[in-house]
Amino acid sequence: MLKRDKLFQPPSSNGGTFKDLFKQAAAAGVGRPVDKDGFPEGPWTPDLLADAISQIDANRTGIDLRTVQLWFQDNEKGISADNIRWLARVFGCGDPAATSEWQAELSAAQSRLAAKRRQKRKSAPRDQLPVPDAALSNLVLVPEERPQDAAAVQPKRRFSLARTSEALFHGRNSLNLPIAVWASGGVLWFLAYIMGVHSVTYSPIEGLDKQVGFYWSLSWTVGEMALLPLFLIFAAELLSFWKEDGRASLAAIHGDLTGDEGWTRKVDSFSLSYWAIFLICFLMVFFVQWAGVYLRTLLQGDPGNAMLDWILVVLARPEVASVPEAIMVSMFAFLYSGMIYWFFFIGLLLLYTIVSDYCGVRNAPELDTNEEHQRQVHEAGTTIMRGIFRCTVLGILLATCIKLNAAYLISDGATIADWLINDMRAAFGVQNAEWDWLDQSPSPFFTSFLLMFVTCFVFFVCFAQIYWVLDLSAVAEPPVGTKESRQEAPAKILWFKMVFVVVLLAATFLLVGQFHGFSILLAGSVVVAIGSLFWRTQEQEFRKIADAA
Repeated sequence: MLKRDKLFQPPSSNGGTFKDLFKQAAAAGVGRPVDKDGFPEGPWTPDLLADAISQIDANRTGIDLRTVQLWFQDNEKGISADNIRWLARVFGCGDPAATSEWQAELSAAQSRLAAKRRQKRKSAPRDQLPVPDAALSNLVLVPEERPQDAAAVQPKRRFSLARTSEALFHGRNSLNLPIAVWASGGVLWFLAYIMGVHSVTYSPIEGLDKQVGFYWSLSWTVGEMALLPLFLIFAAELLSFWKEDGRASLAAIHGDLTGDEGWTRKVDSFSLSYWAIFLICFLMVFFVQWAGVYLRTLLQGDPGNAMLDWILVVLARPEVASVPEAIMVSMFAFLYSGMIYWFFFIGLLLLYTIVSDYCGVRNAPELDTNEEHQRQVHEAGTTIMRGIFRCTVLGILLATCIKLNAAYLISDGATIADWLINDMRAAFGVQNAEWDWLDQSPSPFFTSFLLMFVTCFVFFVCFAQIYWVLDLSAVAEPPVGTKESRQEAPAKILWFKMVFVVVLLAATFLLVGQFHGFSILLAGSVVVAIGSLFWRTQEQEFRKIADAA
């Protein structure tokens, strides 16, 4: 029997072990190319089989020749779950159905080999028990196949910041990180109240009592206590979907997506990025910003043209709190900021990692001919994109809160509510008095812009990759006027609605405080953003793409 110009034989279900099944298939040359007369070019050898496995596109790491040699030898060595996938592809001649059949039989044969080995060890005297494979691996300098029953004896993994960071998001409860944010933020709220800066005013110019209290700060209250936890929840739920449902639905068509090892390797490939994020958040956001802007200003006792907020207000109102108290509270506040920005950027990196892992399905040529596989690709891709869109909306809103709060602090508004309301009145001509700027320098402008830029960059990169995958996975477009074409049109519109909302929010961020009446644009954008988070029909429209394909 031939499949793709290679010799194919279905696996024999005679109850043999992996060794029996492998020797039979290797001797017959199952999966080897045939000559012009239809005869196989000969049996498999360790060199030929190792080359065939290493040439599989999805197998990026290849396989060691010594590992394949162990399969040919008369020993009790088994085969790992990863290598079962590659061997099944070779014996299955690259055909999805045949590969699945061989993979199931190879796994069953390996289980029988492991059971036979355990039974043999139980019946042998204790002084004749073989040395565990995990122990032998410390003596042999070449890589070996680890039997499945020795999985419990594993060497201790080295610390990996990438895996540790990913584990913070993946868990049964998506509230783990938000609870950490709320708990730390609650301590900060309590400290601000004890220090007396929870609601405090000062007079930057004559006749103006400006409210700069902690409880009035949008960036510390609405942004970090509401928007950020929602971002973390959506990111954690999307990660759980991909690891538990999305990858499983694509496992049958792309062996590299099965199990957790493929995902772990993908996360580890971004190890340098995780360390860079860690250093930036805790060196730049925490130490440099705190020491360079707040600690130095508090020690000098002169704010100069620095923006006065709920911490630096003690320099204008020394009777409220002492400088040592302000130094301690500010250090905790920016350590808290470093932590939550670390969570945020890790979330963005995980979103990109999910998309990168998902785009790997395009390495499977079976997707171009199997419509069921295409539906699974579309369903997973649209779910991922919907989750990334929600995270992006919350990320831009968080950056907008930071910039809006800083813009208010350097304005001549008495409170942030009065400032925004007066801006609307001035735009409609109800009030002639227009607000103006104070002579202060807002350092959060740069931080908020960086936050917005990175968020939008991740969104558009992910959007382009997923849209490209779905476009390549789509079958021929249905004729115009048919039921399928009428279903597909609104689904495609939703993709561009997402782009429109992101562009609108980014433009609103850039225009905050740039003209009188910006608050009208801000209010409209916030309404659109909140509404987009509750697009209940969005998932149904996305599914129409798969139904029409």
